[in-house]
Amino acid sequence: MTAHYLFICHSDRGHLIPTLAVVAELTRRGNRVTYLTAECNAGLVAQAGAEPVTYDSPYRLAHSRRLEDDPLALLSLLLDESEAMLGAAGRVTGRPDALVYDISVLHAGRILARKHGLPAAQFIPIFASNAHYSVLASTYEGEDRGDLDRELPGWVDGMVARIGALARVHGVLDDPAELWWEIQDRNVVALPRSFQFAGETFDERFAFVGPCLGERTFLSEWEPPGDGLPVALLSFGTAARSRPELLRTCVQALAGLPWRTVVTLPDGVDPADLGPLPPTVEPHRWLSHLSVLRHASVAVTHGGIGTTMEALYSGCPLVAVPTTAMDRPPARRIQELGLGRALDPARLTPEGLAEQVLAVAGDPLVRRAVAAMRQEISDSGGTSRAADELERLTARAAA
Repeated sequence: MTAHYLFICHSDRGHLIPTLAVVAELTRRGNRVTYLTAECNAGLVAQAGAEPVTYDSPYRLAHSRRLEDDPLALLSLLLDESEAMLGAAGRVTGRPDALVYDISVLHAGRILARKHGLPAAQFIPIFASNAHYSVLASTYEGEDRGDLDRELPGWVDGMVARIGALARVHGVLDDPAELWWEIQDRNVVALPRSFQFAGETFDERFAFVGPCLGERTFLSEWEPPGDGLPVALLSFGTAARSRPELLRTCVQALAGLPWRTVVTLPDGVDPADLGPLPPTVEPHRWLSHLSVLRHASVAVTHGGIGTTMEALYSGCPLVAVPTTAMDRPPARRIQELGLGRALDPARLTPEGLAEQVLAVAGDPLVRRAVAAMRQEISDSGGTSRAADELERLTARAAA
């Protein structure tokens, strides 16, 4: 039995791209998918086989370093994003059989599900939260929490009030605190369970399917030039725009090694900003990480979950240099599980980074830990299992 799924996700590509892999698998199986998305992503959504319905994205307009460094400001902005999505949801044609919402816009997802009586699944491409682990608390771990502890109660009260007001506009009168904090009955988590903090405490409502990967025809492929040099991937994602000095330090470190370094750059970063480069350092834009990681001995990254999962899927160890508060939990997990190293960006030097890259590449304990994680990722099911979970959701609803 095929079904009609409505997907919603904000315009950050680190969240969008994993869902598109699942969308492509669902449409390949004959399902219909409508995707509520920012105008800038409509082409990617259509390539995955879905019907885009677009809205004006507050997140797209407001993205800045302040948001990267301030999770509370980001969460407030994502409530604005949810409001914009709900305003556009009326243009979806045909009643969906199920709703799939990214955790970033859970407010819109939960309001829509209640408004239309839809079975819903939450898609989580980051760490999941429950009574034993909080993404927000983990982001601030190790910091002086004095200001946060003073600010948080008032901020939470304000968010709950805003959620309640938004829900009432759409005829949903449920407790707004429940709309925010409830645990969805079906959660698809794009991590292997052992990478999740407190992974053993999550119950059957959470399916840890591992990274959801698919074809990315909008990205260029890469092949090594055949010089036999070890390969490193260097990627800081969009953080490269806000922390160019860290990116330059990493480039300088890797340029001094007898390695080939592939640097991926986001829009807004000019390769000339990296300074003079030897021929062994290749800057690229819109390059497939997976095509590089097949050959790489180490990935140097800011700790973004997407790149981290791609590296582990490929059996590549990591050196993480977290650039924002939200990068610290993945970097910490990499270190804790022996999958590489996490370095303090405030103390980063070219010499220190080069030393750590060589140490990680040559460490047999790291290689064994990465190999075990790669096997767990393979066993978790990935994109195919995520699609299975969603088809089970609609099958149960139709029964």
